[in-house]
Amino acid sequence: MQGFPYTRFLLYGFLTYATIFMLWSLLAAYGMSYGLGAQIVSYAVTALAMTIATRMFPIGSLQFAILAGLGWAILHMALDAVYVVPAAGFAAFLTSYVWIEYAVVALTPAATVLYMNSLKTPEAVQ
Repeated sequence: MQGFPYTRFLLYGFLTYATIFMLWSLLAAYGMSYGLGAQIVSYAVTALAMTIATRMFPIGSLQFAILAGLGWAILHMALDAVYVVPAAGFAAFLTSYVWIEYAVVALTPAATVLYMNSLKTPEAVQ
């Protein structure tokens, strides 16, 4: 894919991961990282960060949004392997909320593109 902004793609992937990682670090530092409330806040912040990244990145089609979401989810998994596994071990990958978080990362770009396309008027789509 000639002309694809790989650097921006990776940058947004790193920035969204850093946002989520800092949130969990903040919650853990103050003893608030357990429970349903912490998970809901985490999913909401993840969706917000991914929505902003999708809006900033030139994603126009649903197919490209799905590929971008999968790419960012794989990047987040790789970064978890680098940053989380040395401290917590591979057990971190065995929790359901981590996989839900990856699903939010993977699916939010597609949901964002669908929503943005629904706001377009029929004249603008042609």
